[in-house]
Amino acid sequence: MPVVGRPSDLPFSEASGWFEIEAHAEPTRVEAETPLMFTLVVRSVRPVRQPPKRIDLHQVPAFEDAFFIDDSFEEANRPDEQTWEFIYRLKPRRTDVQEVPSLPFVYFNPYLLTANKGLQLLYTDRIPLRVLPHESVKLPVQAPERAFGIATGDSVLQRRTSWVIPSLGTCVTLFLTPPFVCFVWYICWRRLYPDAARQANQRRSRAARQALQQLQNVRRFPTEARATQITAIVSDYLHQRLEMNIAEPTPREIAVFCAQQGCSTALTEQAVRFFEASDSARFLPRASEVSLDLQVAAVRLILAVEEETCPSHSS
Repeated sequence: MPVVGRPSDLPFSEASGWFEIEAHAEPTRVEAETPLMFTLVVRSVRPVRQPPKRIDLHQVPAFEDAFFIDDSFEEANRPDEQTWEFIYRLKPRRTDVQEVPSLPFVYFNPYLLTANKGLQLLYTDRIPLRVLPHESVKLPVQAPERAFGIATGDSVLQRRTSWVIPSLGTCVTLFLTPPFVCFVWYICWRRLYPDAARQANQRRSRAARQALQQLQNVRRFPTEARATQITAIVSDYLHQRLEMNIAEPTPREIAVFCAQQGCSTALTEQAVRFFEASDSARFLPRASEVSLDLQVAAVRLILAVEEETCPSHSS
């Protein structure tokens, strides 16, 4: 594809072959700034060496001056192997635009014997166009007669009423109303839900009763599985009673958790000793009495937790 001889002021289609062109627009009667579709049809006469590319209409001054070119719209069709259709969306800038101008098509024709004449320039025909002004509809404004009057004079800038500081009673009312509303709502809530705290304590005590009942039934399990079952019962109890979210806590994790809950030193040490004994019973089983000792330690730990966190419900 030669570079020498290309027109410097016209876009190059990058096409190589022998082509014919035509163009059409639809519609040819539009309002200003209303889009129309402009189609450039390129048809090959002989085998194509390189197909044409879309021409940038911004590089054609006649199009740039007369139309808004919608760059977001790029459409191309191939009706057959010898034809390319490039479709553009254009909006006339003014009502005095009377035509779609000729579009130059520059390509290289390798079939010409003279190399310096290989670059060819074709033009499409001009397309007559009628651009109409936008139709405008005037709506009558309906309003009282005084709305159409224009005020003049010093009265325009005169302040009708001056701002007055609220009275002492109004200020006191504004400051005391929010706390009073919150207090009334609290009283109503207590009347609607009088047993909320008591129900929470009952749920926690029920967790202790269930855990103690399960510990009494742990002897039904095989000896080697008792330690695991006892540990699971205590962990589930701590989850319900103290909202512990650790599935299988280690002694160190239990110590940290108890410290976060504000437990006493004695209760923390008791919980740590229990889980240390649990690890020994589960991972270094010695005899059946180990599980029995662990069961007794579990019962004592649950009763200690109940005694410290809710003395009125101790067992």
